[in-house]
Amino acid sequence: MTNNKIVRIFTAPLQFPCGEGSSCCGPIGQSEEEVEKLTNAIKELGVAVEVYNVMDENFDTSFPQIANLLGSFGPGIVPILSIGEEVISIGTPSIEEAVQIVKEKI
Repeated sequence: MTNNKIVRIFTAPLQFPCGEGSSCCGPIGQSEEEVEKLTNAIKELGVAVEVYNVMDENFDTSFPQIANLLGSFGPGIVPILSIGEEVISIGTPSIEEAVQIVKEKI
């Protein structure tokens, strides 16, 4: 494992706040498939990956820094990636970009 670092992925289940196909807002969160692809791509770098659901009822007390971000900006900013106490990415648009960000930090 590279530097024994753990990459944490904070995500939310895919949801459609205004209903599927609505033109007022898009979906938020990630599908299980998207989270799995992101997790596997980061694991290929030789680091451990932990995935957290920000919608879990016990989440706020576990990671106060992430909870504060979510409180300020809402769940539309997921996925959030962190290593240790450092938030390294918010709302990563692609797996390739997420992997590059992690590479730069490990």
